[in-house]
Amino acid sequence: MLVAVVLAAAGAVEVAWGAEAIDRAELGRSVKLTILVDKVMQPEAGWTTEEWMVKASAEAGFNVFSPRKGHDKLDEVRAVTGWCEQYGIYHMPWMRGTLTAPEGPQADGKRVVWANGNEQPLWSPNSDEFWAWTHQYIVEYARISAENKHLMGVFLDYENYAPGRQGNLYSLSYDDTILGKFAEAQGIELPALALADRRPWLTEQGLHDAFEAFQIAHWRDRCRALREAVDAHDPTFQFCIYPAPGTRFMIEATYPEWATERAPIILADPSTYGRPSRFARQERALAANRELLIKRRVAAEEAGIPFIYAGGIDPVVKGADPEFSGKNAVMMSEVTDGYWIFYEGPTYTKQDHAEYWKWFTWANRAIAAGRFDAQHEARETPENWALDVFAAPGQGPALVPPEAGGAAEYPLVQLRGDNLLVVVVRAGEAVEIGLQNRPVGRYESPLTWEVRNVVGDEVAAGSVAHNESGKAAFTPAEDGLYVIAVSAGGCAYSVTGSTVPVGLHTGDGLRLIRGAEGLYFSVPEGVKKFTIRAQGAGAETVRVNVRNPAGEQVATGQTAINRRDVTIEVAAGDAASGVWSLEVTNADEGTLEDNWIKLDAQLAPLLSLVREQVFRVTR
Repeated sequence: MLVAVVLAAAGAVEVAWGAEAIDRAELGRSVKLTILVDKVMQPEAGWTTEEWMVKASAEAGFNVFSPRKGHDKLDEVRAVTGWCEQYGIYHMPWMRGTLTAPEGPQADGKRVVWANGNEQPLWSPNSDEFWAWTHQYIVEYARISAENKHLMGVFLDYENYAPGRQGNLYSLSYDDTILGKFAEAQGIELPALALADRRPWLTEQGLHDAFEAFQIAHWRDRCRALREAVDAHDPTFQFCIYPAPGTRFMIEATYPEWATERAPIILADPSTYGRPSRFARQERALAANRELLIKRRVAAEEAGIPFIYAGGIDPVVKGADPEFSGKNAVMMSEVTDGYWIFYEGPTYTKQDHAEYWKWFTWANRAIAAGRFDAQHEARETPENWALDVFAAPGQGPALVPPEAGGAAEYPLVQLRGDNLLVVVVRAGEAVEIGLQNRPVGRYESPLTWEVRNVVGDEVAAGSVAHNESGKAAFTPAEDGLYVIAVSAGGCAYSVTGSTVPVGLHTGDGLRLIRGAEGLYFSVPEGVKKFTIRAQGAGAETVRVNVRNPAGEQVATGQTAINRRDVTIEVAAGDAASGVWSLEVTNADEGTLEDNWIKLDAQLAPLLSLVREQVFRVTR
């Protein structure tokens, strides 16, 4: 066996070359998984894989290489497997677990249909076409794996990327194919039913439970047939599925049918891509991600299947800076069976890639050495998200705070996710901002808040318990602008009142849940037209109505089930410099739930809860 020592970006890393460098049976067991799904190196070669990419990944300490593209080029799959063998690591082709269905009669009745009647341009998991395509590649990978064990399995992506998405895939589908098979099995005749009427009809007839069990059994039969076809070539071939812990299709069909003692299913969890709040300090974020992984893997534990669990990282997610990502990888490997990276965002020829590669190499070295306490080493790079909120003095429009003082009460506007509040205050004058943590579904999360000044220094921090009210309070040492980061995980929250005017920051999009009768903003003098962007998510849609200072609606726009965002163009005319407002309300279709609002860059990036407290900009 040939062993070489190579110098990686973060220092010397010992890499074994040769077929026996890593025992495949130990990956995710005695050896932590370190999986790279590459979208950064491949573009350098026109989205193909070249030997240097595999070599660089091995030298950085990754033990599994998964190219984002090329799953359908079997010659390339074989070549990548050979390079992985040469450098002592393993290959998992990455492929979508979904298949786009064409328009027209070829796919009519065979597309995914959600419970609310939304049909997406995807082949249903009940269709022959879906399973023929899935078998076509995966069984061929198993043949290659039997010849060369450095192809260890397949990485299947079940995220929903198709227009009209409303959840990851798959939930129950109400397509003609499965309904026809169900009716035949039940010996009943189905009436002509519109797509949206299918679930209600099954429920009214007392048939829905039977339909549900029938469809899941159908999925399991299909999954079992694929596992048997794979086992005929290589019983150690592993399925890696994303996103874990999974959808009904994954948990109720792939879990029991694809997981075996010789080939545990690998579950790729994306919930830890970045920080739980992009504003959370590193230690807080690592602790929260740790708890999240421990809770989420319970679904697999309760299923009683052989499995390997891995937390995920994605540099494109806000808050997933290079150093945090490296330390996040170490934390994940301590509490799970390893980690994986959906490596996108950086550019290979730029410094951002070099920084990420340095920290991933550092992480892989620490993991290989069992130094999991490395995640707690002192931070080397500043955490200063507040510096990006507004331009430095003299380098952009000046923010002018409202003259009116704080309100005793604000109307109810529910926020969700990560948001920023902006206040302008005087030194020595105590600030109190009322906050309410509001439940959503079964989520139970604290509302966390953190105050920073314009140079990024933390001034104060705290939290409000689930379903409780509280306040963010601090006494500023200096006059000026302060930014409060707020987040409540999956829960909603609202600003109930304040001793100073509060602006809701829209620079990266204000994240709301449900509607708002009035959000107020200013249009600088001289601006003749501007835009407002709004975004929903699949069946969660939104309409935004824009009103001029006289209260007249002058523009409107809405998203749709198959169009998640809209840009509303507004002619200001001679009404600029007044106080404008927008209403967030129901679109013509879908449900008003999570939505996102962003103001034109010409405007102050702030929305106010009352008309008298609008922030302005001067140019």
